[in-house]
Amino acid sequence: MTVHDLLIDEQASPVADLDRDLATAVGPSVSGDPEGESDEGRTRWGLFQVGVLALPVIVLAVLAWTHRSMFLDGYIYLHVVQNVLAGNGPVFNAGQRVEVFTSPLWMFILSVACFVSPLSLASTAVDLGILFTVAGLTLAVASSARLVRRSKPDTFLVPLGAIVFVAVSPVWSLASLGLETGLMFLWLGSCLAILVTWAGAERRDVPWWGVVVLGLGPLVRPELGLDTLVFVGVLLFVDSAHRSRRRQVGLVAWAFALPAAYEIFRMGYYGMLVASTAVAKEASLPRPAEGVRYFFDFVTPYWLVVPAAALLIGAYLPLSEAMRSRTGATRNRVVLLALPTAAALNAGYITLMGGDYVHARLLIGPFFAACAPVAAVPLARKFVVSLVVVPWAVLCAFTLRSSDNSVWSTSVFVVAEGHGNIGAELSGWGTPAATKVWLSPSGTYLQMSSHTTPTRLQEPPAPGLSTPTVATYWVGQGPFQLGTGVRILDLLGLGDPLDAHMKLTVRGHFPGHEKPMPTPWIAALLTAPGSSPNQIAQLELQRPGFYTPLIPDTAGRALAVQTSWARAALDCPTIHALEFGPDRPLTVSSFFSDMFHSVSETTVRIPPDPETAYHQFCGPGTPAQVRAAEA
Repeated sequence: MTVHDLLIDEQASPVADLDRDLATAVGPSVSGDPEGESDEGRTRWGLFQVGVLALPVIVLAVLAWTHRSMFLDGYIYLHVVQNVLAGNGPVFNAGQRVEVFTSPLWMFILSVACFVSPLSLASTAVDLGILFTVAGLTLAVASSARLVRRSKPDTFLVPLGAIVFVAVSPVWSLASLGLETGLMFLWLGSCLAILVTWAGAERRDVPWWGVVVLGLGPLVRPELGLDTLVFVGVLLFVDSAHRSRRRQVGLVAWAFALPAAYEIFRMGYYGMLVASTAVAKEASLPRPAEGVRYFFDFVTPYWLVVPAAALLIGAYLPLSEAMRSRTGATRNRVVLLALPTAAALNAGYITLMGGDYVHARLLIGPFFAACAPVAAVPLARKFVVSLVVVPWAVLCAFTLRSSDNSVWSTSVFVVAEGHGNIGAELSGWGTPAATKVWLSPSGTYLQMSSHTTPTRLQEPPAPGLSTPTVATYWVGQGPFQLGTGVRILDLLGLGDPLDAHMKLTVRGHFPGHEKPMPTPWIAALLTAPGSSPNQIAQLELQRPGFYTPLIPDTAGRALAVQTSWARAALDCPTIHALEFGPDRPLTVSSFFSDMFHSVSETTVRIPPDPETAYHQFCGPGTPAQVRAAEA
């Protein structure tokens, strides 16, 4: 059989029971060949087909391994895992119930894996990310092949959509990094496999466990809830005429059972409707201009308009047309478009909300979803336009890169470039032996620059503050290295309820990290009443320039007065409950109380100016400690 034969063979008959056997799904039938072939020839041809489809999966596995690394945010997950394994629960600081992670499902899987794995926490996280990424692409290729063969059963398949995905260099590093990205690929690949199986079983529903998997989106990442709505919507509306109302309700119940159960847990355990990270990053405040910039920062360097147009014209459109005359056309065509529709909604939401500070990280999921249904494409005349992606992929993989090619650059967006090393970078915290030196004697510490060791504050600690406490903007590898015995005050709000709930008075230049804690609040939280904030003010001069202050910086007497206002505001019932409420012991009573107050706790915002905050939550007047500071 020649390439010419493959290109003109478009009228062959379907293969019986195609969906029952994965080998049949990826291996071409040659029954339409008029010259016939021996069993041995068909076997060799089938193995060749499998090898071709597996090639991008193998390449991705190699590239992900050679670019494996841990990223700053990955250490946040690992620090929570440290607390879980220490018996403190899914928290960042022992005794403080704050949800600092984005993916509850990744947090759960990582905790279980680290409990049973003999490897280090970092190695376990990185290896799982790579394994999940490779598994996700494998499912996508196999499922795409099954879907395509329903309309082109005898045509040789080439993994063009998979090649497009693998050719983009950020994928290689984002496959690991200790983050939930690999889990996202695995979930999307699983969803495609479930939907493809459903599309091939006329008048049969997805089993309950499959519906549960489709509903896991918001537990993988919050914005993947949009994908879940699309997938569940497909099941609800395509067969609505053949399904009773009771079965429709049952389908929805299975889909959202686990997300609803976790939401109840979140409301009672953390006292919030959403994770603290969503509040700190103001995930519901649109920022479309910044989002468009983020979108094109991903699309432009890799010329993604080329493969997008090639796959649309050369794969999606002819596949959709070819499915029209086949059995189960409606289901198959809907499944073909389900993931790209979810990808468009997801990318649109991310763009509307302003994107992220890491290059490509939030758009890599929609990118995978857009490539997955056409991960395998027929090598036939009607699909010839899709072959344009092959020279593009070679060019992209070897030459096209983001202009931001350093770990920390002047660009707003950070490129996470894996380097094959998963050891924790010290980042100014020092070796374990060194940390014992600067942590002795125990006290309060402040770190403004990632390249300096935290400085011990000379003023006595605030009443009730456990020591040692380190206040820092860098809550990644440093807290992970220190372990669970040191309390961390996160000055960007991901792990601190007060800072997370600061009102965003000015949009910052660093997406998702726009709430650097004002100096008066730092001094009020760390030092005792009557203490001078001057040392903190001096250290604040080292604050990175890419963080935009929420209020103007002050010094001297003006800062002392602001600090007194901040101490007084911390005693206001609402602010006190917000900052110190997560520290109280968990009881049945507190669980239901937190559930009841979760709406108000989530929506409340604290003015960053301490005096304004005091008047808003405590009322008019001037407290005695402020009058003393003004004297």
